[in-house]
Amino acid sequence: MLLSGVAACSPSQNAAQQQSSSPAGGNETRAARTVHTFDLRRLARQRASAEWKRVRATVAGATGADSALVFAPPADSTVLTLGGAEERDVPWSEATHLVLDVAHENARRPGGSSSSAARSERLPHSSIVHLDFFQKRPRRSEHAGADAPRFETKIGAMPKLRTQVIFPFERLDGQHVFPPRYPRQMKGLIIGRRMNTDEIEKVEMSLAPQGRGYDSKVRIRSIRLTEGLPAPLPDLEDPIVDSLGQWTAKDWPGKTEGTREMKRRLRALEDPAAGSSFPENWSRFGGWKEKRFEATGFFRTHHDGQRWWLVDPEGYAFLSVGVDGVRPGGAEGPVEGMTDLFEWVPDGDSTFADAVERKRGKKSVSYSTANLIRAFGPDDWRARWEKMSAGLLKKWRFNTLANWSSGSLIRSAKLPYVLDMDGFPRTEKTLYRDFPDVFDPAYERAAQDYAQQLESYKDDPYLIGYFLRNEPKWAWGAPNIALEMLATPEPSHTRRRLADWLEKQYDGDRTRFEREWDLAAFAAVETTAVREAPSPAADSLLWTFSGKMVDEYIQPVCEAVEEVDPNHLNLGMRYARISSDLLYRAGQCFDVFSINGYSSLGPPPTGEIAERTGRPVLIGEFHFGALDRGLPATGIAGGAASQQARGAGYRYYVEQGFARPELVGIHYYLWSDQLVTGRFDGENYNIGLVDVAHRPYRALIDAAQRTHEHMYRVGAGRRAPFDDTLDAIPAVDY
Repeated sequence: MLLSGVAACSPSQNAAQQQSSSPAGGNETRAARTVHTFDLRRLARQRASAEWKRVRATVAGATGADSALVFAPPADSTVLTLGGAEERDVPWSEATHLVLDVAHENARRPGGSSSSAARSERLPHSSIVHLDFFQKRPRRSEHAGADAPRFETKIGAMPKLRTQVIFPFERLDGQHVFPPRYPRQMKGLIIGRRMNTDEIEKVEMSLAPQGRGYDSKVRIRSIRLTEGLPAPLPDLEDPIVDSLGQWTAKDWPGKTEGTREMKRRLRALEDPAAGSSFPENWSRFGGWKEKRFEATGFFRTHHDGQRWWLVDPEGYAFLSVGVDGVRPGGAEGPVEGMTDLFEWVPDGDSTFADAVERKRGKKSVSYSTANLIRAFGPDDWRARWEKMSAGLLKKWRFNTLANWSSGSLIRSAKLPYVLDMDGFPRTEKTLYRDFPDVFDPAYERAAQDYAQQLESYKDDPYLIGYFLRNEPKWAWGAPNIALEMLATPEPSHTRRRLADWLEKQYDGDRTRFEREWDLAAFAAVETTAVREAPSPAADSLLWTFSGKMVDEYIQPVCEAVEEVDPNHLNLGMRYARISSDLLYRAGQCFDVFSINGYSSLGPPPTGEIAERTGRPVLIGEFHFGALDRGLPATGIAGGAASQQARGAGYRYYVEQGFARPELVGIHYYLWSDQLVTGRFDGENYNIGLVDVAHRPYRALIDAAQRTHEHMYRVGAGRRAPFDDTLDAIPAVDY
């Protein structure tokens, strides 16, 4: 099918792309050998909830009738076991990938919510495949005291689409938080510590979500081990994404019927947006004129004896409510190896060139941008979108362009903004995940070079401050990073420093050191692989040294950015969560401690952060998503029963947050819904303020506007916060 300026990929083209492609950052090829095939009939005998049966093809990518293992666990604790006592001598170490061929049509059963509207519908939702890897000599869980998996991963699979769920064993090295993205496969997550394939005793498979009508049942055609990446599945006969980037598998209220409707609606937004401004009792920066402090010409922090505030350049009290990712290309994602899923794909050499980029080595298409080009034309779309979006933000009473927002919008909008700094300092060697060799002299030089990017921003009064980075991967989980550094014999500057430090801690007593470390000399720490702490004393010392590593990780960076830009706030590192005490250490040199706070009932605990660091707190991300529109996943931890519930969830979260004396900013993630086939890593959540065709979600936006208009009175203790809790559903997230 050919449209103006658009080329459709034929099945043969798509197959060729898949054969030559690999996931972002990967170097794998598509030649694969099956090492082992698990007996599905045998697996079906493990559980009453598993059955080997003949099934008809009712999902995209499956044809005719075939036999499959149907797994419908009654709870997320019900597992199927691969290997272990069920099947000895599985050749794990001969394989490079574990591959599951799955399909499902999961949809929320009517009656799964307290909302009457939601109770009446069946809402298709993704399922999540959990794979837990157990060692041959299982270790005891630190928390439960029971045998626990050494390594865990979960990977999403869309409804109504046959998918290969692929896990590459190279990721058992524990150095990554996410598995690679493969065609059709949704996002995944990895938790756990390094293990080798020859250490695998068994793998347990389970499914989510479960409960309250959101149960998961999958049809499994095969489970196998391969050497090499498996060949792609056959192309679809009928695409699942229409020309506007919308899912074809369902209809919903507000689904855009065509380009003409979208043009009319977008153009109708321009006039009211153009006339928007902040309320009269807000300053030009969005600060609160009813409370004023000393003005410095830049944003700063202040504690008035009752609570923390940000202070705008004119001296007015300021609470930051922002939206992450305010940019035109929100609903975007890779198309290579998946062009059969799309009704059409914009041609990079056409009118739609601005909608096509190469990201992470792959062709990526933004259907959000393509829709703007359709509505406003290839020459004017960006300027008109920027003017409209800046007006809408003011109309909806957002006063901050939050992380990853468009640079050109920031320059034109005259709105306060935050900066996501690029390229956090690295060294030639990394010690654990993304943690650099911090005692390498090159690290301090890298910190100084990194800070230079602030030079062009240091005099801008609209800049609130800068985030040093986002969600450092070493901080996921609660790793003893010094111990993880020792897992291989690779030498480094930091290991050399550890050896010297240990010699001082032991006062040179090699006998005691050998007894507690099972090493003959202090210098052996530099090149000997130590995968487990050899004694409680050694474990305690390694935790202490981990703290010193974190100090050396953050202090040179904070000093360098302060020297280049003393005018703006250091907003920290947007931790994914507080996973260990190591994260508090870095807070001492931030001006504001930032954390991403996904929760269904208000922000996560933040009082301890302020108490231990002496700093105010900013929430860098939160959201609520639902299944009643055009996407099959809700987002992280914030499943809402409906669009109305999303609005109520927003009001509760923000108002309850600003009722806390330490919170000075709460930023919503994200401006636009994600693409139904997934962004670069496979997220496809209904979390936007607008959808792929730029239709605003009125229930959410109206609720947000009401909250923003009285948030300052809530923060000052003059008004009680909104107290209706979220009509929640199990979160469908990857």
